[in-house]
Parts: sequence; C-alpha cells; structure tokens
Amino acid sequence: MKIFLDIDGVMVHANPYKKVDMEEDGFYKFNKNAVDAINSIDYNEIEIVLSTSHRFRFSIQVWKNIFSKRNIKFKEISIIDLKLDSNLSRKEEIEKWINDNKINLNDLIIIDDDKSLNGLPENLKKRLVLTDPYIGLKDAMLIKQILEQ
Repeated sequence: MKIFLDIDGVMVHANPYKKVDMEEDGFYKFNKNAVDAINSIDYNEIEIVLSTSHRFRFSIQVWKNIFSKRNIKFKEISIIDLKLDSNLSRKEEIEKWINDNKINLNDLIIIDDDKSLNGLPENLKKRLVLTDPYIGLKDAMLIKQILEQ
C-alpha cells in the first residue's frame, strides 16, 4: 500500500496563528492522532511516498529516521521525485507519478490538505483523505473507509 503523504496540514497543523512544536532533530513533532491514524494500517504493507514540499529537504535515510523516531511504522519510504516544471500543482505531481509508475489505484491512499486534489479524476479522488489544514489528520476513519472499498 502506497500512502502519498503530505506533512503540513496532515502530520502537523498548518494554522499560521499557532506554533508547530519541534523535535530534538530539528523537524516537526507529529500530531499523535495523525501518527495513530497512519499506524492503523498494517505497516508491513506501507510504503510512504512523500508528496510534501519538504520532500527534498532530507535524504531518504534521514526521512526514515524522522518517521521512526516519531513511532510511525512503515516498510519503505520514497519521494515523488519529478524533475519537471516546478509549476506543477500537487494534483499534477501525484497524477503524473502514479501514471508514470503504473501504480494500481487499489494500492494507494493520498493523505493531503491541498485543495487542488479535489480536481483529481474520480477514481483517484475515491482514494483521497483531504484533511483540514488547521487540524491535520485527526483519526483513521477515512483511511479505513478507503481500505474497505
């Protein structure tokens, strides 16, 4: 199961009036509810595909350490690594990566707060958990609904 994962507005709130807590490693402290929601999926099946704007900030190994230290269980971590026009929207990046890599739509979940994702084709939109950026991912309910489809 590939989880296309954003950070701001998903794993941490994106409320500009509220400070985001930091961990000792200098990156954000993830919301406990968001961690629990991700961990509700069998970690032996999870490949986290970072779609966040932070994705180029660290190497894959550093990302693995960040997620491990925040108690997120996963099998693998990768990034959407498109060497394309930086003017692509999140929607366009995700669609292109899925198409280029021939990902089975039943083998993915997109968790993001980017409203451009409302424009995804219906078959992808059914795999989307669109979070409230001021709260982030608050529970596993929508993830479970997608998995049960």
